[in-house]
Amino acid sequence: MKKYLLIIIGLLCIQQLFAQQRTITGTVTEGKEKIPGVTVLEKNQNNGTTSDGEGNFKITLKGNSQVLVVSSVGYLTKEVNVAGRSKLVIDLQPDAKGIEEVVVVGYGTQKKITNTGAISSIKGDDIRQTPTASIQNALIGRLPGFTSQQRSGRPGADGASFLIRGLSTPNDGAPLIIVDDVEFTQPISELDPDQVESISLLKDAATTAIYGVRGANGVMVITTRRGKLGKPVVTLRSEAGFQTPTNQPHYLDAYQSALLVNEGYVNAGQQPLYNTRDLQLFQDGTDPYGHPNVNWTKTLIRPSASEFRENLNISGGVDKARYFISAGYLSQGGLLQNFDDPNSQVNTNYYYRRSNFRSNLDIQATKTLALKLDLSGAFNEVNQPNIGGRNGRNNAFYEISDYNQLPPFAYPIYNPDGSYGANSATAINNNIVGRIALSGYNRDYYNDITANLKAVQKLDMLTKGLSAMINFSYNGRYQYWRSLTRGTASGFPSFIYNPVTDTYAPKNNTSRIEKYSLVYGTNGGNSYKRLNYLASLNYDRTFGGNHVYGLALLNDQNAVTGTGDPAALRGLTGRLGYDYKRKYLIEFTAGYNGSNRFPEGSRYGFFPAVAAGWNISEEEFFKKHIHFVDLLKFRGSYGLTGSDKVYGNTYIYLQTYANGGSYSVGESNNSFTGITEGALGNIVSWEKEKVTNVGMDLTMFKGKVTATVEVFKRYRYDILQPRASVPSLIGVDLPPANLWRVQNRGFEVDLGYNNNIGNLNYSLRGNVSYARNKVLERDEPRQPYPWLSLTGQPMGTILGYTFLGYYTAADIADPKVAKPAAVGAANAGDLKYLDRNGDGLITTDDQTVLKYPNLPNTIIGFTPSFSYKGFSITATFQSALNFALRGIAESVVPFVNNFRDIHQNAWRPDNQENPSFPRIATNIGATTSHPANYVSDYWMRRGDYLRLKTMEIGYTLPAKFVNKFKFNGVRVYANGYNLATWALIDKNIYQIDPENNSGQDGSAFYPQTKIFNFGLQLTF
Repeated sequence: MKKYLLIIIGLLCIQQLFAQQRTITGTVTEGKEKIPGVTVLEKNQNNGTTSDGEGNFKITLKGNSQVLVVSSVGYLTKEVNVAGRSKLVIDLQPDAKGIEEVVVVGYGTQKKITNTGAISSIKGDDIRQTPTASIQNALIGRLPGFTSQQRSGRPGADGASFLIRGLSTPNDGAPLIIVDDVEFTQPISELDPDQVESISLLKDAATTAIYGVRGANGVMVITTRRGKLGKPVVTLRSEAGFQTPTNQPHYLDAYQSALLVNEGYVNAGQQPLYNTRDLQLFQDGTDPYGHPNVNWTKTLIRPSASEFRENLNISGGVDKARYFISAGYLSQGGLLQNFDDPNSQVNTNYYYRRSNFRSNLDIQATKTLALKLDLSGAFNEVNQPNIGGRNGRNNAFYEISDYNQLPPFAYPIYNPDGSYGANSATAINNNIVGRIALSGYNRDYYNDITANLKAVQKLDMLTKGLSAMINFSYNGRYQYWRSLTRGTASGFPSFIYNPVTDTYAPKNNTSRIEKYSLVYGTNGGNSYKRLNYLASLNYDRTFGGNHVYGLALLNDQNAVTGTGDPAALRGLTGRLGYDYKRKYLIEFTAGYNGSNRFPEGSRYGFFPAVAAGWNISEEEFFKKHIHFVDLLKFRGSYGLTGSDKVYGNTYIYLQTYANGGSYSVGESNNSFTGITEGALGNIVSWEKEKVTNVGMDLTMFKGKVTATVEVFKRYRYDILQPRASVPSLIGVDLPPANLWRVQNRGFEVDLGYNNNIGNLNYSLRGNVSYARNKVLERDEPRQPYPWLSLTGQPMGTILGYTFLGYYTAADIADPKVAKPAAVGAANAGDLKYLDRNGDGLITTDDQTVLKYPNLPNTIIGFTPSFSYKGFSITATFQSALNFALRGIAESVVPFVNNFRDIHQNAWRPDNQENPSFPRIATNIGATTSHPANYVSDYWMRRGDYLRLKTMEIGYTLPAKFVNKFKFNGVRVYANGYNLATWALIDKNIYQIDPENNSGQDGSAFYPQTKIFNFGLQLTF
């Protein structure tokens, strides 16, 4: 027995000796790419090495674990069993939270660790957690540098606009949108979020100069999903939910409104409109036809509207071909009550319906030739009732707010005999319920088709790392409309009922409901065809620790609109970069681009940029002493970009003429229209912007802590604007000129932390973006006082009066107290303003710059996320600071707008201490010289708010359970949008959604909505 034991011990010793002497060689890759600088350790031993510039390594084992631990920043750590093996090929998978994840840049990709530009990105899975129809609404609070404001909840027309790093121009500041390397000119809301793989914001000159004359406003780069190797994967996602208004204006009832009407008449020196009996009948409701009391908000607007979404995706592939096929459908209902006859098959409500499809096909034609064939389309249908409000507003929401159309006592909805009620006043439109039910609809259709063919040929036979690319794309948009109408606005009968005589008088001469007629046409100016050609040479190669990459690209874009106007862009762009062992980074970028918006000889411009970076964490002295820091990178960039989204028409440099005037010819005195001189031509150029950016990237504790800090300065000049300093008596329309200069400064901070406690995984992500612009130079008339100048102020700043209080009777009698220049314009209880120039009169010379612009300069976002086994919860909080809400006066002027709660606390002789509104009088709304109608800080409110923008709660069913039903995965979830808001403004008084910076509160516009959604995702 002892002999056998000694033999076993001897064999173990021999094995240990053998293990200590074994040498392992190998190569570390990511797919087909070799990875340098990878750490290879023998497990449980102080023994290791790193891969060289070609990804190769060699290690001699000292212990007996037979396991290698392979790790690199940005990749998932991998343990490899080497028992019986001496030569290895180790494939690492990127860590989505790591610093070496791929980021999308202009016409290419880079590793995050070697990127020197300012880029923010988000993955498609995060976007799909938000139930909103528009992609940009899902980015709010998620990406530093991204500013978006949604001004309406109207289906298919939510009024959302967005900026990158604030505003640097009074012209179009919208960023360039690129989808799969091709400019996307449709509204981004038409892109299905289910098709998106990632979105990146390119924010500095190092990343945008490559787009030349289109890059000054920043660039949003969207990549769509593509197929992956493996058997077909089918994913079905179905969602159903509902929308409700975030804020709904509350109007006073007939009795309360009548009391205020009488007060307004008395304050205007007139007799009360309603006597005691009228007031009693309004209050007790015993005469609903002679003294109606209609809550038009409840009558016309329902508390919620439906929303549905369906998506089907199929993806998979083999070595030679991969595919991703997607089809989606979205339907959003409207918030109007459905008054239409269900048997008529005429939908007169608001709605939006969108169908999307996409087919992305990747073909490996040969070992060196790869093809991509993409085809996508979007079909949009936007419906609204065919009713016309004042000022061209085609909606019922404006009329609900309009005292001259729909006060609560305007007319009964229905008469005793069931006919439509009416008011005898000719200024009041026909019965609004009847108009919604019977007047038909206006419907717009937007159809888009995009085809993209791309070929990439490797040219390693010429030199390793060289490749060529050609890309051809076509995008066509066809827009048309149809209108179903009864011919006139009074296309149905309504009657004024007299309850005393029990008689009916017709509102108009229409004795029957007129027949429908269908009118249709095309919106030629909004239709277009666009062809885009790209051709490039790409180079990417590593020599030991030297990494060199480059790009030379030709871009040619031609478009023709429905009106026949051609639009052409052409240019050469290039990129040349170098890094040494990922420590020292430098990159040069340039674009030479031209646009036919400018005259020959002035169409092309050169837009260079340079960026450099230092990965101090790759230095040996840093690695030796600071082990908890994975990445510490400092970087900076400077460059010139441009924008051709300038003021004026397509050909602003041309002299224009127009029809105008007339002349007579011959004895018969025949009159003919003449031609008059329009705007003069001018040699103009694009806007230019110099951008400086300094940034820092930090990752610690194996990717658990991340931080990015950016500081930037944008200097925009040669901004095209019309002249304001030249008097109109010159006799001709002057052309715009390159006049303005604007400076925009700011910073961004993006912080993240992720960890786990057992099975509980959590992450916290927060960001702050600050951007404040200042107009350095503008063409404005010579002002008599310095406080009237807007130069030196942020864009969006306006002039207004400074509120001092309310006039008292003593003020009116005192000639030393300044009053409006118009005689009798002020009375006790009116708004009193500062006489800034001391001339004893309130005139336009007393205006000054009001404190806050209408665009927030600070955006804050915070996204916590938790998951426990199959459960997950994610939320996004978003805040906007330092901006003003305007248009409040337009929403609450009495006798123009319906009466609201704020009017009940108006100034009165017995309520002078703390009123919330000036005195009420019938002549205020009609008198522009009245102090209540002056633009002033009294009517402005801080718009700062914090909003729970999105939240999703989900559960993924256990695999053991779903596999029984032949599913690979089943997930149920609920999510919401605009769920809660905390704002500085008192929403109980003003009932304004703070994101709508026009100040209108949903009365003149379709209200903002919050969305509640429930979904099911099946994978098989």
